[in-house]
Amino acid sequence: MSLTSEYIIAPWEAETYVQSLEMTDLHDICTKKWFEFHKRLILLNQQSVLEINEFREESIKEWFVCLKKIPILIYEAIQIDIWKHKVFPILIELNNEPENTFMLFSVFYHENVAASLLENVLFHCESAITMDDTVLDLIDYAVKCVTVLLNRNDVEIYENLKDSSSCLEEILEKKRELEFDIGMRCISILRYLAEYLDSLPLSAILRMLSIHDIPYLLVQLIENHPWSKNDSEGNVLLYDGKWNKVKDEGKISKIEAQIWFGLRELLLNPKCAPYYEITEYRLSNLLKLQKYLHEIVLDQIAPLIDLKRWLSYLSMSSTSSTTSRPIYVEVIPQMKEMILKKYNKKWKKLAKHQAKSIFTKDTDYIKNSAQILSDAYDLDKLDCIDVKKCFSCQEQAKKRCSKCKEAWYCGR
Repeated sequence: MSLTSEYIIAPWEAETYVQSLEMTDLHDICTKKWFEFHKRLILLNQQSVLEINEFREESIKEWFVCLKKIPILIYEAIQIDIWKHKVFPILIELNNEPENTFMLFSVFYHENVAASLLENVLFHCESAITMDDTVLDLIDYAVKCVTVLLNRNDVEIYENLKDSSSCLEEILEKKRELEFDIGMRCISILRYLAEYLDSLPLSAILRMLSIHDIPYLLVQLIENHPWSKNDSEGNVLLYDGKWNKVKDEGKISKIEAQIWFGLRELLLNPKCAPYYEITEYRLSNLLKLQKYLHEIVLDQIAPLIDLKRWLSYLSMSSTSSTTSRPIYVEVIPQMKEMILKKYNKKWKKLAKHQAKSIFTKDTDYIKNSAQILSDAYDLDKLDCIDVKKCFSCQEQAKKRCSKCKEAWYCGR
């Protein structure tokens, strides 16, 4: 087997890539330096996905943990989120219609790559220990992205754009698609953080329960189920990286399972009780979960039996809590405030500076930028990342049709 089929990046390169990661600056977006950083992040993410799909030792996760580079991923995701709300609208206002989508898409995709790496790395408990107080920034960011999912008008994805669509319409659609995907990834991130609360600082528990009331947020997700929708023909579609037609409607999706596990951890962990007072309002919302905890769900996720029992007890007991509330000092997240403070009243100046690169008509500059990313979009490498399904039986497939080059099969 060739090296390229075993790795996206060689093991000796992975350590160097992670070691060299440093926080970027908003000022540098779409410069050659930024594209080089963006490329490395993409390749690291692809290698991480490959290791997970093939059940290998997760070397990318190990390097991010050992070298304590997870805060950089958090910073990059937050920075691009700020850019989308502070700089992007000014860019459009000053320059109107972009002539290509490549530059803007690269910026939006950068946030998605950072979120994807965070989702992959945070699957493991040891990752939680290396974040320190930056976990507060991650909690704020994840809650913000998940909350967007509850507004269906903002997250509706139109898969088939008309040929006459402008570059601006196309990039806005891509922005919505990526934000939807990031929101789904952040559901998993919140679930992992809930599971690792014992390894996180007390300020993280306070932020998840008292400041953001994440159990309430998760209840709203169960009620609204944004990961499912119906197509024009009435078929049920579930989101798992992309929209897929459902064959077994009784089967719980991965996203819904993550929410249930997150709820169970936050509500049943004894360490959380002092920080989460069950008021009448919270009680009325939590009891909405009972109608969803039927036999079909409990058969698939047996640990939820404990949650159902707890909810039954809650419905029969008084909402007044006798648990003494701890005295705590709230720790304030730093990353977002640091970026906002640095560029306060400078957003228009920043947008004018970046317009020279993002709205450039210099074809050589665009080609050179695209060339930097060419290795990250090698189709042969990307094929080994995607888990292909057999066109006939839907099982995992490794043989591609030699004629159409699109259909995949599990055998000859």
